[in-house]
Amino acid sequence: MRVANWRAKEVFEAIGDSAVDALRAVMDDVVRSARAKAGAAFKYDWPERADGWQMANVSFTPKTGKNKNKGVSFTAKQWTGRRHGDLVSTIRRVERESRPGNQRVYAGNRKIYWAHMVEKSGYHDRSGQFHPPIPFLRNPFNAKKVSVIQELQDATRKTAERVG
Repeated sequence: MRVANWRAKEVFEAIGDSAVDALRAVMDDVVRSARAKAGAAFKYDWPERADGWQMANVSFTPKTGKNKNKGVSFTAKQWTGRRHGDLVSTIRRVERESRPGNQRVYAGNRKIYWAHMVEKSGYHDRSGQFHPPIPFLRNPFNAKKVSVIQELQDATRKTAERVG
C-alpha cells in the first residue's frame, strides 16, 4: 500500500509543535497553582526592609575538597531587601530555546534565595513561630503530573487528525 502526497515531515512537525504547546500550557497551570498556594500560605509575611546589600560573615566546615574538615571563614555580600510577595513574583516557567520541550518551573533568584527553604525545610515568621514546609511547587506539579500524559495525547491526536 502506498500513500500518495503524504507530507510526513510537515505532519510530524505539527504534532511536535502541538505537544510542546500543550506542555507549555500545563507548566503555566503549575506556575499559576504554585503562585496561588505560595501567596495563600504566607498569612504572616516577613516585615518589609529597604533594598540593599549587607556584608555578612560566613563560616563552615567543608566535608570534601582541599579544605576538608578545616574551618573556612569569609565575608560575603548578602541581599537584605524584602517586600511582600517577593517569593510569589519569582515563580516562573523557563524554557531552553535550544530544547523547546524542556520546560521547568523555578522559584527564587539571587536575591530571593530562601524559596527552597520554604519549600523543603519550613521557616520562622516575624514573631519567631516555626511554620512547617510549604510544598508550593511540588504539590501543584504532582497534581498536574497525573493528567499531563492525557493532555499531551489529546493535543497531538487533534493535530494529527487536522493535518494528516
